[in-house]
Amino acid sequence: MNTALPLVLAFALGAMISVYQPMNGVMSRLTRSPVLANTVFYFGAFLSSFVMLAVFGGVRLLGRVRDVPPILFTTGLMSAVMVLGTIILLPRLGTRKLFILQVAGQIAMAVVVAHFGLFQTPRDPLTLRKLLGTLVMFAGALVSVL
Repeated sequence: MNTALPLVLAFALGAMISVYQPMNGVMSRLTRSPVLANTVFYFGAFLSSFVMLAVFGGVRLLGRVRDVPPILFTTGLMSAVMVLGTIILLPRLGTRKLFILQVAGQIAMAVVVAHFGLFQTPRDPLTLRKLLGTLVMFAGALVSVL
């Protein structure tokens, strides 16, 4: 994979979040239920994931799930809470404020995860330069949303 492709894909994934979250908001308004909108979202995600598994990895891989530590299954719960929270907060905060605060939260936690190398990620120790960059980002987020 060339060096530009992962960067373009990461950017596209970020853009996708900015589209599917408001779409979930529309689903919530049309169904008059954030929980139903969340359920429809994850049903579609389940079906899509199962098709991708069948096409790319094969259903025979399902036995590997036995080797997964139970704590890692909370990722689905965290994702469901995040999407439901977004569905509920988007009409209250607006797209711009919500996304800025979500990105600020992602960066804050990414700094911690990277510094300590949590969840078997490569360690990326916090330096003064990285701390200053993070603080500038937080200042920008605060100025933008207040």
